[in-house]
Amino acid sequence: MGIRRSALRALATLGATASIIALGVLAITMPPTGRGPQRGAAGDGGGGKRIVVSLQQRKLWLIQGRDTLMVSSVAIGKGQTFTYGGRTFRFQTPRGQRRVRAKEVNPVWTPPDWHYLERAAREKLEPVELKPGNRYYLEDGTYIEIRGDQVGRVNRYGNFWPFTPGTEIIFDGKIFIPPLNTAQRRVPDALGTRKLDLGDGYLIHGTHVYNEDSIGRAVSHGCIRMKNEEVEKLYELVEVGTPVVIY
Repeated sequence: MGIRRSALRALATLGATASIIALGVLAITMPPTGRGPQRGAAGDGGGGKRIVVSLQQRKLWLIQGRDTLMVSSVAIGKGQTFTYGGRTFRFQTPRGQRRVRAKEVNPVWTPPDWHYLERAAREKLEPVELKPGNRYYLEDGTYIEIRGDQVGRVNRYGNFWPFTPGTEIIFDGKIFIPPLNTAQRRVPDALGTRKLDLGDGYLIHGTHVYNEDSIGRAVSHGCIRMKNEEVEKLYELVEVGTPVVIY
């Protein structure tokens, strides 16, 4: 599999040295950063391995020395801008150098605000940010409130029923946005079975059953998405501190 000159030039701008080795894969030599290993890093901060991601080819390589340990198709950021209520979000996978900062099995996703605002825009809903101490009355006489780390609905008899985490709270043409520290802001399964944290909200993670067909496409909000079986393999092969080059 050949790497075009344009890709090599892109890597050069990142301060990495690129070469084509005998097997036709990309080898990256990372420049020294002048910093010690990040918290949790083991050994030399990756065991001599590096993750390389091509946004153009939508491919991820795990390389060690002159050996390619795995190659995987990935989904990447859609490269679109979303503006709502005076706020602008850019959904792209950033080029540059990063490191694996943390790893997690069966991760839980905490949706950013844009997740709720996108649905509000798409379905013409009014977004309402929930705040502790307030009651949000619904048309049927019940109301929503926060108790501890739970967001729930209080019925006419005063019984409090927390909403199921992972389900969005939509009533009366409004979408209610739970606070970050509540259970209802934590969504299981959305990130697949594994995640590698690259910092600044960017992840390498698996897929939900509903987006398994997204691999190889530019459809994410910036994360690098892999098939679950492949991210599980990558998870086992890399350590915290492993360098990542995205070009």
